[in-house]
Amino acid sequence: MRLLTPSQARELDRVSMGKMGIPGEKLMANAGICISQLAMEMVANIHDPFILIICGKGNNGGDGFAAASILIEKKYKVRIHTINYVNELKDYSLNFYLKCERLGIDTTYGKSLPDLSIPDLIIDALLGTGFKGELRAPLIPWVKWINSTSSKVLSVDIPSGLDGNSGLVNPIAVKAETTVTFGAPKVGMLFRDGKEHLGNVITGEIGFPDLDELKLSGLNWKIFPESFAEKSLKKPKTDSHKYSAGKVLVVAGSKGMTGAAILSTYGALRSGAGLTITTAPASLDEIYERSIIEGMTLALDDEGSGHLSIDHFDEIMDKVAWADAVVLGPGLGRENETKALIKKLVESIHKPLVLDADGLFPFSKKMDELNEREFPLIITPHIGELSNLTGIEKNKIISEFPNVMTEIMHNFRYIALVKQVPSCSFYENRAIVNSTGNPGLATGGTGDVLSGIIASFIAQGLDLFNATSLAAFIHGKASDNLIKEKGFRGQIASDLLIQIPRVIAQYEKS
Repeated sequence: MRLLTPSQARELDRVSMGKMGIPGEKLMANAGICISQLAMEMVANIHDPFILIICGKGNNGGDGFAAASILIEKKYKVRIHTINYVNELKDYSLNFYLKCERLGIDTTYGKSLPDLSIPDLIIDALLGTGFKGELRAPLIPWVKWINSTSSKVLSVDIPSGLDGNSGLVNPIAVKAETTVTFGAPKVGMLFRDGKEHLGNVITGEIGFPDLDELKLSGLNWKIFPESFAEKSLKKPKTDSHKYSAGKVLVVAGSKGMTGAAILSTYGALRSGAGLTITTAPASLDEIYERSIIEGMTLALDDEGSGHLSIDHFDEIMDKVAWADAVVLGPGLGRENETKALIKKLVESIHKPLVLDADGLFPFSKKMDELNEREFPLIITPHIGELSNLTGIEKNKIISEFPNVMTEIMHNFRYIALVKQVPSCSFYENRAIVNSTGNPGLATGGTGDVLSGIIASFIAQGLDLFNATSLAAFIHGKASDNLIKEKGFRGQIASDLLIQIPRVIAQYEKS
């Protein structure tokens, strides 16, 4: 499913009205038809329903006026409250307001809450996708009032107070029962706080051209489709064997962080890799040997240091030749000699490389150096690691995520899986928003599991970008499956290792 940023939604309006010659007033009239049809469905079982439409001054309010004019003609009891006065309305919004006035619809004005009886349905046409940042103080009582009523709530394009870019709410947003959006859902509806405010999402058809035939500026945003998992995770061929199932080399772990290596290894094994080799500082090899009984280990003499160093480069590269994909970084630590090893391996490993966690640290404020690599690369930063790589403040990445990622991917040659809420995969002009996952993943080690799944899918022959997006989906769905048994707070990373094969099994039936 295609998604739009708010700026792309505005560009779609301009393209539709300009190059395509679709009258803006016609688009607003069609929006009114969509809204009114949904409104009538929502009150279908209510005798003599009362509908309140709360309108702002922009196109969102205009859509509300357009819907009001249809509902009154359908003999519904309708009242409009417009936050702004008539002299603040313009263009098509003013035209539809004047139509409502001619039809004699009861209308009140201003930012103060009037004496309102509780309606059966509230149509929230207060703020649209142009809203960002902090909700203005005079509007907060309105949103609080909407949320406190027992009324059904239908939001127009996006719930008022929800940032269509970031998905953030500051400090409050409308909680809708249904949201009708136009063109395509907005990215902020899926990010952060978005899903908690949307209710049922309907994409209304109002006459926009086919998005797949348009080139809009910025990244091409889509939500990951479960159908891809169904197509990709078929039952293995009858003559499959451990070598054909994919070989993964895991370069991970150090003293105090052996769990990262173990979790990455089992992420690969539980998602179908036939063979794994995990490097181990020799002083810690007993831990690796006891814990990774289905995988192989490569003990590297560390003179008791508990971490890997540049001295281990040649031995690791010998195993790179064996592997189909490599995981580098989880739990390796940040010793200077370990960072030197990481940088040389990133430069030299000629197989697809998943660079995660401590593997990213040597490139702090030097993300451009990763572009010098000549071979396939996937980086998997969380927001803090992305901030460290780019020098962009964490708060800016969160609050302006689509714009920031557009800028980053303009300069970055490879694949990035950014572990925000939800995780998103990027390559060239493509951005895939994951459709699974929950706050239960906010615990140590879950990212290590994910890096192993990505490498496993690549080793099994999937295209790198598809493998990355699919891994995020399976990882998130494994966590979703745990909620009933473990809740959110009770999940730990190793719980995922039991769920991953159960998730994958449901797609292997054909």
